[in-house]
Amino acid sequence: MVKAIVYKSETGFTKEYAENLSDKLNIPCYTLEEAKKKLNKQDEIVYLAWICAGSIKGVNKVRNKYKVKCYGAVGAFPKEDNYIESLRKSNGLEEEKLFYLRGGINFKNLKGYKKLIIKIVGNALEKNNKGKDGSEELIRIFNEGASFVNSKNLDEMIDYIKK
Repeated sequence: MVKAIVYKSETGFTKEYAENLSDKLNIPCYTLEEAKKKLNKQDEIVYLAWICAGSIKGVNKVRNKYKVKCYGAVGAFPKEDNYIESLRKSNGLEEEKLFYLRGGINFKNLKGYKKLIIKIVGNALEKNNKGKDGSEELIRIFNEGASFVNSKNLDEMIDYIKK
């Protein structure tokens, strides 16, 4: 039985999903740092984290410490099967259940090099994709920020956890 929702959030989108999931399942949620103090090794958890350059932050820390029922990866890109498959492979989650939750970009909460990297990606997207079908939204998101957090995005994950 899942003992807690554990999350690692950078700009708040993952935290919002974790708290929403916690409320819907009536299971406590903890940051990764809080979990170290409140959970025991091999407790069953659900882990949610933000994505940076294809890396789901903290995966290796939780994989080796807890029994993870499923993972939730929160990112700015649209939900696409190819992208989710690449996340699986690059994070060693081929055998684990992975859900993708669209978050967004919040420039107010980004600092230093992370903010700079997002701006560089936005500029590259604009330069390489301007005028291509479907690229306008992504370019706008990487230049202005946006939130796509929606509690309905958790429905599939909730069904899986309740099984």
